[in-house]
Amino acid sequence: MPRRVLIVDDEADIADLIAYNLASAGYETRAVYNGSEALEASDSFEPHLVVLDVMMPGLNGYEVLARLRRDGRRVPVLMLTAKRGEEDELAGLLKGADDYVTKPFSMKVLEARVAAILRRGDVRGAERGEASGLLVHGPITINRETHEVTLGGGPLALTRTEFRLLCALIEGSGKVLSRRSLIQMAMGAGVTITERTVDVHVTSIRKKLGAHAGLLHTVRGVGYRMLPAETGG
Repeated sequence: MPRRVLIVDDEADIADLIAYNLASAGYETRAVYNGSEALEASDSFEPHLVVLDVMMPGLNGYEVLARLRRDGRRVPVLMLTAKRGEEDELAGLLKGADDYVTKPFSMKVLEARVAAILRRGDVRGAERGEASGLLVHGPITINRETHEVTLGGGPLALTRTEFRLLCALIEGSGKVLSRRSLIQMAMGAGVTITERTVDVHVTSIRKKLGAHAGLLHTVRGVGYRMLPAETGG
């Protein structure tokens, strides 16, 4: 399934050109031309990444980004701007942007930035998946509505408890999660399974991940951490 990229720029020629080039690179794209359309498309199109121009009439890029973050959406955002300078770059990053490209730019550079952000497959990607029922973390894709899991495009058979634990680990990607926290996240409060049982299930998940087992890291004496996808081998 191709990754979806939403392009937002009031200069239609630029937005359409970006959309064309990213589509040629294998992405599913949609171009919109103002902030209001961007917010609507973030719901209907459910992008994996937003390429967002800063200087737009009406809702500018910073305001669109602020609305996305205020609504709890952690979809990755790559900011575009004609402004130059460290202060402008910091402004976007401090507001929650993931990266920043200054106009004029090379399409090859833009494509590389887009690919790099999407490769991270971190919590932000998982957050986007909440609306569609999907969690995506590197080679792992989880459909929470059908309880289907794929690894590198192939089916991955998990028990119900393993499924819940893997969802919790990916949702908490990058964080060290204690065994008790995992029990609460995966099973809910009041469920009585031992912390040792968590270890057994995690060991089983690791075996099933095969060559990608390195994604699931043990923090001795504490619990487990799902590493960023690009570090897991």
